[in-house]
Amino acid sequence: MANGGSLFLDEIGHLALPLQGKLLRALQERTTRRVGGTRAIAVDVRVIAATHVDLAAAVRRREFREDLYHRLNVVPVELPPLRARHDDILLLARHFLARFAAEYGVPIRTISPAAERALLARPWRGNIRELRNAIERAVLLGTGTSLMPDDVADDPAASRDSGGIPFPATLGEVTRAAAASMVELCGGNKSEAARRLAISRPRLQRLLDGTFNDTDSDSEDSDE
Repeated sequence: MANGGSLFLDEIGHLALPLQGKLLRALQERTTRRVGGTRAIAVDVRVIAATHVDLAAAVRRREFREDLYHRLNVVPVELPPLRARHDDILLLARHFLARFAAEYGVPIRTISPAAERALLARPWRGNIRELRNAIERAVLLGTGTSLMPDDVADDPAASRDSGGIPFPATLGEVTRAAAASMVELCGGNKSEAARRLAISRPRLQRLLDGTFNDTDSDSEDSDE
């Protein structure tokens, strides 16, 4: 199918030894044979192989064929890990944000400056796959139109735990604890906490004071 074009072989370092021999023969002879077939089919492809495995070390451990290694190692290209390419992190994050927001129909349009700093600070051991998954998770679980630091936390389970919310507890206790957790998440900034909770600042203060009740409304409140 790739005849006349390019054939990309991902994670070549994990290819089983018996298959390595078959691949080497196909590359050298420039022919393939269909499963169950008897006729050799000529192919002309450009082969691009990728791996995170140190193939030279794998050759020394006899886990990778030396002849195949040299056959593939014609024009080596080393791609630094994502953590070493800071300029790419936010570019890719915005790309994935636009992609998944459109795919899931979520009105998330931007990444907050604080979330950008959090993204740049992460080690990204899983490289682009980890970044892609982090943004997809943030899009699915985010609650606002802008991603915040807790949306892209390194440990999303830890960032979204109860935050000290008591259980079992009355509704008032849970509400008060949730409001306090949001204020703590916003670094003590009550105006920001109120914005993210979609309530007025006075109403937030009543929640924190434990004087809020279900009949309260924002209609008579004015933000300070």
